[in-house]
Amino acid sequence: MKQGWQNFQIAPLLDITLLQGLAVLCLAAIVLFTLFRLRGTVWRGVVMVLVLLALLAPQFTDRESEKLSDIILVLVDRSGSQRIANRTEQTDAAITDLKERFADDPSVELRFEDVAGEADTRMFAVLDRLLGGIPRERLGGVMMITDGQVHDVPTRLDLGAPLHVLISGARDERDRRLVIRQSADYGIVGKKADFMIEAVDHDLPPGTIIPVRMLLEDGTEEQILLPANEQSRVSIPVPHAGSVLAELRMDDTPEETDKTNNRLILETTGVRDRLRVLLLSGEPHPGERAWRNLLRADPGVDLVHFTILRPPEKGDDTPINELALIPFPIRDLFEVRLRQFDLIIFDRYQMRGVLPPHYLEKVVDYVRWGGAALVVAGPEYIGPDGLASTALDKLMPAEVTGRIVEQPFVPRVNAAGRLHPVTAAMAGSPSTPPKWGRWYRQIETRVSDPDAMTLLTGVDEMPLLTLQRVEEGRVAMLSSDQMWLWQRGHDGGGPVAELLRRLSHWLMKEPALDENTVTTTRSADGQSLVLNWRKIGAAPEAASVINPETGDQINARFEQLPDQSWQANVPIAERGLIRVSVRDQNRRQQTALHVDRDVLTPETQNTNSTPELLDALVSANGGYIGRIEDGLPEFRHIPTERGWHGNNWAGFIETDSYKTVIGGITNLLPLPIIALLIGAICLLGWRVESK
Repeated sequence: MKQGWQNFQIAPLLDITLLQGLAVLCLAAIVLFTLFRLRGTVWRGVVMVLVLLALLAPQFTDRESEKLSDIILVLVDRSGSQRIANRTEQTDAAITDLKERFADDPSVELRFEDVAGEADTRMFAVLDRLLGGIPRERLGGVMMITDGQVHDVPTRLDLGAPLHVLISGARDERDRRLVIRQSADYGIVGKKADFMIEAVDHDLPPGTIIPVRMLLEDGTEEQILLPANEQSRVSIPVPHAGSVLAELRMDDTPEETDKTNNRLILETTGVRDRLRVLLLSGEPHPGERAWRNLLRADPGVDLVHFTILRPPEKGDDTPINELALIPFPIRDLFEVRLRQFDLIIFDRYQMRGVLPPHYLEKVVDYVRWGGAALVVAGPEYIGPDGLASTALDKLMPAEVTGRIVEQPFVPRVNAAGRLHPVTAAMAGSPSTPPKWGRWYRQIETRVSDPDAMTLLTGVDEMPLLTLQRVEEGRVAMLSSDQMWLWQRGHDGGGPVAELLRRLSHWLMKEPALDENTVTTTRSADGQSLVLNWRKIGAAPEAASVINPETGDQINARFEQLPDQSWQANVPIAERGLIRVSVRDQNRRQQTALHVDRDVLTPETQNTNSTPELLDALVSANGGYIGRIEDGLPEFRHIPTERGWHGNNWAGFIETDSYKTVIGGITNLLPLPIIALLIGAICLLGWRVESK
């Protein structure tokens, strides 16, 4: 119990402003009494003073201060890299030693916090959260027990208390690894994307050649040579738009602490410089402008458009130099520049002697080797000069019967169209189809090839829009020339822009629009791959995976799920870039890639224990940093003004934090006593003045 003037206080019974005014009045009265030499001035002054003191209510409070414990935050790294070698045992031994040191010291409160992390170690984010929950004046210090691989080290930290770090692991650890020093976010399709890669192995002299295998998307494997501890340029091909993947793998060494970072996933996004489209139109018609406007409105499309206005047999007397038309550049388009185009569109095109038939055979070869062709069929298609009698007709996904149907109909998305990315977004539901405008003419076709996919139907469910993959290329056929009615808004119109955009980009192999795409995910236990296949056409049969480590083939069968998709589970625990092959009941195969992007996380990029990442921050906060394998420091509880660490000891601050307990209150001028005293003085003064 402490008593003194520091415990003295007043508790005014009136507002202090009123008391100040009352004191001024009393002082003025005493001055007047003194000037006029009135009798009893002393007694009156004493009464006034006593009244003022009683109204101030002076008192003593009984207080007791209790020393609060000093809080020491202990952050324990429990991330994946801490499970390497004997780091966990070292960490637990350090915790035990710290607990034993302060077990009998009630002035110290140890607060332990485990910091987990499989992908990275974020110890300072946890520290910020813990500091927000304690009074900073009670912080005696922070201890971190970690391997030093911390991924959120701030540039500056001001704790106002020591930051000590104990490093687990061994000083002579070896961990060779592959590191991306500069990535390529995008790559032009048909060219290569460049990455800057470093093969790190500090046990090798710089420049020592390390063989590295590179696995590409197409299943091929290349061997490249990288100089140790030096940056090198590594290029991967960009064969298509969308995500493009490759994997680098470096041979393991027996004494490595961690072998997962000997492989590296390279990923870039393939983009086309410009999509080149060749549009060949027959005689001018209303739909021609629709195609031209839609394609020219796409900033990613470079359009070359020719309309055959003047066939060779048409003669007139106009001099050649006065003609506004140019000759059709047949050789330039179909021999020199044909493979530069991503898509060729024949819009109600007729031969009419302009394009020799053997050039259409070049178009067929162009498609089979990876190009794309779209035919918009009007009445001209089955006419004497129509494309139906050329080599191009054999390439089409639907065969014409020779009949033209002229009656109103509304295009409808069929069951396959509801699954296909080209039309799925605009299909609606089977019970409530979208309200589209009517068309009035359709070329009757039939589909005989099981690989062809009909997405839109017209009169009597006849194929209206049919797609097909042909070897490395793609083709599509629209069996009507009336799509332009939608663009004009006739009968309510329809999604012409969206349909043509999706159709043209599917033909140009946009990955996001691929049908029958096989998606892969890693199972929860990480021991298998789960394949999902939304299949159009023949049902899936089997899936196979080549183990990238052993070369063994692993097979699994598909089972249909309630949502009509198909699923297969392939038992393979190896991680990285894995090529999946699937087959349907028609023996047609398709490939997909699975990539474990978590093969290399910040937690596994570098697993060598090191004090370097935390050294500067520890020094700035007056702390101790050392390896556990060299022996634990002596832990001390020290005053604030002393140094916080030495060569073999780490100190925690004795803070000046107290808790004050207020007991009773002693009034110096109790009101009853003051009242009796004033009464006595008044009686005494009356008696003296009455004589």
